[in-house]
Amino acid sequence: MKKNDRIIINLIAILVILVMSIGISDLLSKSFRNKACTASDQPAYVFATINNKGPEEAEEIYESKKDEHRYQSEEHIDFILEDLSLQEISGKKDIIPRIAFIIDDLGYETEVAEKLMDLDFPITLSILPFLKYSNYIAEQGKENNKEIILHMPMEAKNSSVNPGPGAIKSYMSEKEIRQKVHDYFNSVPNTIGMNNHMGSKITENKKIMRFIFEEIKQIDPNLFFIDSKTSQDSQAYDLAREMGLNALERNVFLDNEDDMDYIKGQLLKAKELSMKRGEVIVIGHDKINTYYVLKRMIPEMINEGIEIVFVSSLANSAK
Repeated sequence: MKKNDRIIINLIAILVILVMSIGISDLLSKSFRNKACTASDQPAYVFATINNKGPEEAEEIYESKKDEHRYQSEEHIDFILEDLSLQEISGKKDIIPRIAFIIDDLGYETEVAEKLMDLDFPITLSILPFLKYSNYIAEQGKENNKEIILHMPMEAKNSSVNPGPGAIKSYMSEKEIRQKVHDYFNSVPNTIGMNNHMGSKITENKKIMRFIFEEIKQIDPNLFFIDSKTSQDSQAYDLAREMGLNALERNVFLDNEDDMDYIKGQLLKAKELSMKRGEVIVIGHDKINTYYVLKRMIPEMINEGIEIVFVSSLANSAK
């Protein structure tokens, strides 16, 4: 065979190998893409993961509202919760365990909010002012026999955190602060009390909190205050009591981590605390995981003899 013929044959062989390699690569690529598409068609739940930062940094966790609540079906969530059975906890026989649930951060959306309104046990809805759905949720919540309180936005110690629209800031004048309090309550109808949204810098400041409480008493002396305890050094609860307001403090944060096992654990912690001390205030947030765990587990807790009450029942008995 001539040298030129061998060269031509070798070139043809190389060309055939290249064509075959490209075909095999394309086939594998398509196979991978098909598998990926098939996997994405399966039930998948993507929730924002939030580290448990503790009470003093809890406000930073909720600096921005999570707009998307991505889930597939209630049936799948219920399936996940099948194994989340309640543990037996012993308590004092002379104590009636009572738990009040506050759901914070309402006003950004309606999908989860409407689910929370449909729960057939007492829930207190804490609504931020000036948001798109603040008024709607306050009105619908009232119609659905839910309790409405104001979620008052206040400055955090971390200056990079956005505490929400129209928040009270430490540099504001007394007049500005007093006016904001009035504006807040005018923005959210049907309110019978309030708790702070963020506010670690403000709740530590007795002078500013005094302005706030004086205005609250002028609006309605029967309004109550729940200290969300975003700061261990908060002065708000003691000052509110000193000024004659009905006031209580949050005991348990339910969902610093947006994970059903974590939320279940916090709920069991609240249950244990209620059986030891009687009355417990739990704060959760406008999240789909929180809704499903409450819907699934609270009826079981009620069957065990734990009373679920509005937060006003506890606040108004704390005179």
